[in-house]
Amino acid sequence: MFKLAMNSLVRKCQFSKFAQVNKGYGVVRAIHSKKYLLSLLLVLAQPLLTSCSLFDQSVSGSSFDSHLIEQTHSVVALSFEAKGQAGLDRLKQDRTQEFCSTQRGFKGSTSATNALDPQSSQNNSIGQLTEQLRLENLAMIQQPTDGNYLGDFKRGELIAQDGRGKTWTDPQGSVNGGNCYNCHRLSKNEISYGSLGPSLYQYGKLRGITSLDVYLTKVKEGASDPLIQYTWGVLMNSKAYDLCTVMPRFGVTSSASAHEQNSPILTQEQIKDLMSLLLDPRSPVND
Repeated sequence: MFKLAMNSLVRKCQFSKFAQVNKGYGVVRAIHSKKYLLSLLLVLAQPLLTSCSLFDQSVSGSSFDSHLIEQTHSVVALSFEAKGQAGLDRLKQDRTQEFCSTQRGFKGSTSATNALDPQSSQNNSIGQLTEQLRLENLAMIQQPTDGNYLGDFKRGELIAQDGRGKTWTDPQGSVNGGNCYNCHRLSKNEISYGSLGPSLYQYGKLRGITSLDVYLTKVKEGASDPLIQYTWGVLMNSKAYDLCTVMPRFGVTSSASAHEQNSPILTQEQIKDLMSLLLDPRSPVND
C-alpha cells in the first residue's frame, strides 16, 4: 500500500499541477487509519508536495499556492502528537528554516537571465536575506561562560559516538549525544561513519596543531584565536557559517521554538569536550 500510495503521488506531481496534487493529498488521508504508515508517508510526501509547488513556480513564474502549503502543513501536523519532551513546537519553522526549505528547491532552477546576471534584483534580494539570516544565527552563538573553550577529548569521543537524545522517550534533562560519526569520519579506527559531512580526521593536525605546546597556546589564546573561534562557532550554531547546512545547531535553540522543555542539544561543557576531540594532538582524531 505504501508503494502504491507513493507512486500515485509521484504520478500526480509529474503530470499535473495543484489540482492533481490535491488528489495525492486524498491518497494520504485514505490511509490515515494506519498511523505508523501515515507518519512515514507524510514525512516523505511533504518535500514531494513542496517540490510540485516549486516546479510550478519555476515554470510559470507564479507565486506559491498558499492553499496547497496550508494543506501540506495540515497533513503533516496530523501525523504527530506531543509526547514527553517532543512537543508539536518542533513542527514550527523559524525564519532560517523557512528560507532554506524554500530556496533549496530553486538551486539550478532560476531563469537563464537571473543565472547569468548576478546583479539581478531577485538574486540581490535573496543574497541580502541570506546574509541577514546568517548574521541572526551568528548572534545566537554564546561564548563559554568561564572563558575556556576546551575540555576532555576522551569525553568528547564518547559524545561523538553517542546518538541518543531528544526523543519522546528520553526524560527531560537527560544527557544527549552528538551523533557526530553519523555524518563524519573522525578516528581512523572507526569503520562505521557517515559521509554526509566532510571528514574531520586530523582536523587539528591539518590546521597546524602538531604538538602539545601549540595546543596549550591555543588554550590560552582561545578568545582571540581564529581556529578556536571558528570551531566553537560551528559546533554552537553551524548555520552562522553555512546557512542551509543540514548540520544541527548543537548549542542554540530554534528561535521559533518556545516550548517550556526546549533546550540545546548539547551543553557548553559537552561542546568543550568535542572541541578537544577535534583539536587536541593526543586525540584519536589527530592520531
